[in-house]
Amino acid sequence: MTSNLLWLCPAVPAVFGLVMLLGRDRRLLAALDLTSALAVLVLGLAIAFEVATVGPVSALGTFRADAVAVVFLLLVGLLAVAVSIASGGFMRAELARGHMRADRLHYYYALVHGFIATMVVTVLADNLGILWIAMEGTTITSALLVGFHGDKLGLEAAWKYIIVTTIGISFGLFGTVLVYGAAAHAQGDVFAGAMNWSSIAAISSRLDPGIIRIGFIFVIVGYGTKAGLAPVHLWLPDAHSQAPTPVSALLSGALIKCALFGIIRFHTIARGACGPELSEGLLLLFGLVSVVVATPFILVQHDLKRLLGYHSVEHVGIIALGLGFGGRVGTYGALLHVINHGVTKALVFLIAGDVIGRYGTRDMRIIRGFLGIAPWAATLLMMGAFSLAGTPPFSIFISELLIISAGLAAGRYLTVAVFLVMVVIIFAGLIHHVGQMAFGVAGPSADRGPEARLPLFGMLLLVAVMVLFGLAIPAVFDQVLMRATEIILG
Repeated sequence: MTSNLLWLCPAVPAVFGLVMLLGRDRRLLAALDLTSALAVLVLGLAIAFEVATVGPVSALGTFRADAVAVVFLLLVGLLAVAVSIASGGFMRAELARGHMRADRLHYYYALVHGFIATMVVTVLADNLGILWIAMEGTTITSALLVGFHGDKLGLEAAWKYIIVTTIGISFGLFGTVLVYGAAAHAQGDVFAGAMNWSSIAAISSRLDPGIIRIGFIFVIVGYGTKAGLAPVHLWLPDAHSQAPTPVSALLSGALIKCALFGIIRFHTIARGACGPELSEGLLLLFGLVSVVVATPFILVQHDLKRLLGYHSVEHVGIIALGLGFGGRVGTYGALLHVINHGVTKALVFLIAGDVIGRYGTRDMRIIRGFLGIAPWAATLLMMGAFSLAGTPPFSIFISELLIISAGLAAGRYLTVAVFLVMVVIIFAGLIHHVGQMAFGVAGPSADRGPEARLPLFGMLLLVAVMVLFGLAIPAVFDQVLMRATEIILG
């Protein structure tokens, strides 16, 4: 029964996406959108329950769900629901402002659910080849969404996204082939199961460490490009800033985490074959570079969505630092940060869409007095900003504290010191930007219309998770994170 759920989970958004191509009514498309997203979340919860009570489940050697996959699957499902709830109001506003054509709306919804389906396949794939193909599938569907409006900047961002990530992910393919070759050789040239992560992880101690070292270097460059790790992050600020707002929320909240999922799978294999030094050292290097590179761009940025894009580079770096520090605390903190950042960043991108719609600009120097014209959204924006900045009682504070503790326990004092300096600088810059937007007097051109309910409901769902995980991690999810940590550490 559970193996059927593994097939059904990506099939539902794919089928709904095809059905949406036949629809034209905005309300019908919004209803199908929400139904599909809810189905993905419910199926994800059912799979998570089975994994928590029985253990890992698989389907014909193609799909497999363990505690690590469950963490990412639940994030994709949750964000799909929140974004779907918010999308109804956003699309209505976009149509009213002339930013979206009614005759293209069905293409938009179909592409979104194709995008969700490819992300679900990515996190459920046991076969490393299918994982790579699904990762490429996310590029195709999301690139079409980045350039969906057809304007010059959007098309440039989509083209840059395709070129950079496709070149990058090609390195990931070469790394996958090397790992496959090492696994086939270790099995005596018996190829059955040599592409499956579960089979390779089980014999990782028998793999040729020299080949695995080279393979992991290619993998971290390849999948790191899609994750937005510096210095191979160049596509990210452009794509996130030009995509429609709900798509930006999915790109930053879920997609880059799926690329990290691929890195984590190979990290586990590399730990077993070579010991932790190589993979953890590379993750520390890429993580620290990402945080350092993002900091000055966050400070000088004037484009609201590009600012949030550079924040994604920073927080992907923080996750890499947690994995690089290693141990139970660092790995647990990294997995928790995957959820915390995904939820918070999706929330802030949704609010950014409302801000941009009301002011008609992404230039933060023009946006003033948001608190006066949209008090609910402005309050949530400030909460999201404080969470991104790592302040209590919000969820990101907890995961960052765990990652810092792991760094100190591992004796990485210089790395932790540089990280803390960057975090303090970013905190000051972010609060300065958000404070200027929230307070002051709005210009006469700002839209002072009432706040739409549907987007607020989607935002409040994310806020509830953001606050809950900052106060107390639910016991069931804590067990899942603990089990996922054990799997990653071998």
